[in-house]
Amino acid sequence: MNVKIKRFITTFLAFVFSVTTIIFFDIFARRVTGGTPGAFLSWGAGARSLGMGKAYVAIAEDATATYWNPAGLAPLTRQEGIFLHAMLWAGTMYDFLSYVRPVLNWGTLGASIVRLYSGGFEKRNEYNELVGSFKDEQLAATISIGKRVADYLNLGANIKFLRHTLDWHTNSSFVVDMGAIYKPAIKNLQVGLNLQNLLEIEISPSEDKLPLTMRLGAAYKLLKNRLITSLDLVKNVKVPGIDYHFGVEYWPLIYTAIRFGIDVNEITLGFGFKWKDYGFDYAMAVHELGISHRLSASVKFGPSVEAAREKIARSNYLKAVAALEKGYFDKAKDLINLAINYDPQNKTYVYMLDRLDLIARIVPRSITDNKEDELVRRAVMKYMDRRVDHTLEILRYVLSLNPSNIKVQRLIQAIKEREGIRTPEPELAKGMTLVDQKLYQSLNYFYEGKYDLAIKEAQDVLILEPNNALAYKRIGSAFYALGDTKKALQYWKKSLELDPTDENLRSFIQKVEAEEKPTGVEGLEFLKGLEE
Repeated sequence: MNVKIKRFITTFLAFVFSVTTIIFFDIFARRVTGGTPGAFLSWGAGARSLGMGKAYVAIAEDATATYWNPAGLAPLTRQEGIFLHAMLWAGTMYDFLSYVRPVLNWGTLGASIVRLYSGGFEKRNEYNELVGSFKDEQLAATISIGKRVADYLNLGANIKFLRHTLDWHTNSSFVVDMGAIYKPAIKNLQVGLNLQNLLEIEISPSEDKLPLTMRLGAAYKLLKNRLITSLDLVKNVKVPGIDYHFGVEYWPLIYTAIRFGIDVNEITLGFGFKWKDYGFDYAMAVHELGISHRLSASVKFGPSVEAAREKIARSNYLKAVAALEKGYFDKAKDLINLAINYDPQNKTYVYMLDRLDLIARIVPRSITDNKEDELVRRAVMKYMDRRVDHTLEILRYVLSLNPSNIKVQRLIQAIKEREGIRTPEPELAKGMTLVDQKLYQSLNYFYEGKYDLAIKEAQDVLILEPNNALAYKRIGSAFYALGDTKKALQYWKKSLELDPTDENLRSFIQKVEAEEKPTGVEGLEFLKGLEE
């Protein structure tokens, strides 16, 4: 089945499952009553996301991913920090601080703090006498991880510590979130999912249980990524109905963005500036309680982890090539797999792993010094160089040497199936190897005056046996017959280097270089004598 069709079906099924789950939660929630503990975690993080109406679960690929969707941490390549401060109403302050750091083989790690604080409340006794003041403080500290598991899928998780202090009373607990960002077959579309409060471990007992919350979102990019539209659906199992969030971001200039958002509670507007590694964002929310302002600043710093990952990947790739050359195909497969872990977008590594998986299942190793193993190693190296035709020719040569080699027979068939080659296998003349057959055919073409075909057959021999002296001599003779003395001498000298005992060829080279070469038919007759 076509890869795009598979991804489309997967996307459709995931969408149906997610929407069905939200609807189920919605139906279930209508039978449930009670408050909504942890509601302060719905205030958001980062003025960019707030300016887009909090429709951010599918595009949270910055330091705010620790809040919106930990899967968004996966593609980050540099350290990043962000701070948000918002003055709400009646002296209430909301702050968010996050730091993320990509690591070589663990994806990206992050840590963040969310704080909602209200102070200065009057504290009175049973006689309504003022006896002091108290505060209401809610805090969430989060450790996050995000990792790319496929070129179209990122996964992430949060562990959060929650604490709520009201005057002298404190509740605290640990909770776990899970997130995913999926890139379906539809170009420029991303789908995000964040399941919050999947698991809660209470430190201090409380009657208030954190509700399971599902946030499902999609984002689509237009105009070469200058325009982003985003929609989130949020379901809290303790609250009837489904909340929606919609946002738009447009970059009219390379450094400047304007934003608009809307949800069930407020309308938002915002703008942002980006210069080198620095970002500044502002959002204004129009709420039934009034207008609130949110400011955030972000910075990226440190070297890109991408360069370090590519260096490690390259090292494993070179080790894989060395293992291939020695015939350890199973070990090479493991090494190239390691390379892909660090550089999953490298097409060369992906190609090698796909082909090595096929080869190692049939021929795990080919490490002896005998001719068959040497040829198999050379065939595999040609396959890694994407020379499928050369690969098959060399493997056919192995079969001509040993027709009972079952592994090579299976390997030829598997490669042809993998590459979509449906032509039948050529029949070999009995009692002749493939090299013998091609040299014989080359000689026949030479006698017939078909020098270009004689050259081709002899060149095919050099694919099978790179040091075949007769093939070099035959190519040289054909070029000489074609009138190309320079190339003829080049191939003849290579033949003589491989076979210094060929005195006839040595003598003829000396005549040609002394410009004593025979002319016309006399010269060709001598060449035919060389070929016999």
